Amino acid sequence: MDALLTAVGDVFTAVIGWAGTVGTTVVNTPVLLLMCVGVPLCGLGVGFFTRLLHTRG
Repeated sequence: MDALLTAVGDVFTAVIGWAGTVGTTVVNTPVLLLMCVGVPLCGLGVGFFTRLLHTRG
């Protein structure tokens, strides 16, 4: 059981490290930041606006 928990902990630590690396890369690269943050926010705004228009009609 200890070996399993150690293995799961090692995998979790590696995944968190990878996520940190990806996050740092995205924040330091303006084009990636725009694609990962700006485009989804615009899509969310358009979706809310179209939903608002459809609920009024």
